[in-house]
Amino acid sequence: MSCLPFLLVMLDIIARLPPKNVAQCKLVCKEWLNFILERKFVRAHCHYMHASADQKLLMVGWKTIEVHSLNYKSPGFILPRGVTRPFYAYPSRMFFLASLDGMLCVCLQNTCELVVWNPLTTKFKKLANSNSQGFYKVDSDALGFFVDSSDDYNILHIKHRRGTMTVYIYSMELNSWSTVRFLKHRPYHHYTYLWSPATLCGGGLYFVVTQCHGRSDGLTVICFDVNSKSFSELCFPNVYDDEVSGSLVNINEELHMYVCIGNYDYRREIVLWRLKNKSWMKVFAYPYKLWMPLSTMVLSHTTICQGHVL
Repeated sequence: MSCLPFLLVMLDIIARLPPKNVAQCKLVCKEWLNFILERKFVRAHCHYMHASADQKLLMVGWKTIEVHSLNYKSPGFILPRGVTRPFYAYPSRMFFLASLDGMLCVCLQNTCELVVWNPLTTKFKKLANSNSQGFYKVDSDALGFFVDSSDDYNILHIKHRRGTMTVYIYSMELNSWSTVRFLKHRPYHHYTYLWSPATLCGGGLYFVVTQCHGRSDGLTVICFDVNSKSFSELCFPNVYDDEVSGSLVNINEELHMYVCIGNYDYRREIVLWRLKNKSWMKVFAYPYKLWMPLSTMVLSHTTICQGHVL
């Protein structure tokens, strides 16, 4: 191995190892330890873990959180079923808002604090500060988790308070919050607009914004460009009905949307659309089935890889 280039060993061999083995590699020498802690190694390791067959499913109960392996071919690598919570909160009092590279962004209901947590390493970081940044209101706020062009992990927090809206970005590298400008002369700050959870796809975070009446003319898609740190609007798929709802999902790094037509008591149809060049293309449609709820079909990022260590 001493004849192989250092970067080849680290990025093409060590980065493919399971986390347990990577942790052991930190003990080889100081040079290995420092490189394993660098962002380029973290990103390479997360990339290989996403492609690995050994994915982990986080199961949240009333009082317990468990990790289950989804690798049915090779059950030899077994993690403890129970997950230790490094902060005081019952799982039933925690809101799981976003996930990325093995990390979860969680809101603690008893304090409204935002926490970034890696369940597999038990490392965590509270984002709340004395300036009231990092406090999340479940009924009105929106949040997204992303990596920018400099490989810095960021939390986007769209915060609604008393009829006004402020947008904050938390940088994990800088360990600080900053503000960004939202769209000018837009009414989305009003309490009648509801924001969906963010869907990360390509270089953007996407939200479905809905007015309370739920008509298709009251729906739009808001995109946040993670590199330019700017917002833009996208049209909703060409659907006209009194009762319409949409759920975004990332399929092979292409943004898709499941659109339900009809109210909750009587769903007539579900249509899958794909975003192409800022226009929606209809993929297919099928009748709604009671045994196939939309939330199950579009559930993405439920698995956690053994990636980034805080």
